[in-house]
Amino acid sequence: MSSEKRRDPRFDIEQKLWCEGQNNMEARNMSRSGMFIMTDQPREVGEEITISFDGDDGTIEVKAEVMRKVDAKPGDKAGLGLRIVGFGQGEDAYDRFVKKQLQEQGIDGESKKSDG
Repeated sequence: MSSEKRRDPRFDIEQKLWCEGQNNMEARNMSRSGMFIMTDQPREVGEEITISFDGDDGTIEVKAEVMRKVDAKPGDKAGLGLRIVGFGQGEDAYDRFVKKQLQEQGIDGESKKSDG
């Protein structure tokens, strides 16, 4: 039995992000439904944040909930596991971005969620 709990495949990436006046953030992996980011200013589990980045088709603005927090080690950034709960703009552009990254990294892009 697989221990994989995520419903969507993730891909590794180093993507600069912006979050409500905070510029020193970077996504380490992403999927259609979430991402793991590194930040100098961690948030608390349960907090909702809005992050944005420049995709191929313009700015993408993602609304996400902090699901997991990994405290920073000395001289490093903290990690946050985020679940995407909505979009301010660019949802279609995000879908295309994710699909392109999965294809480029040779990852099967089929979702694991069931229909019933």
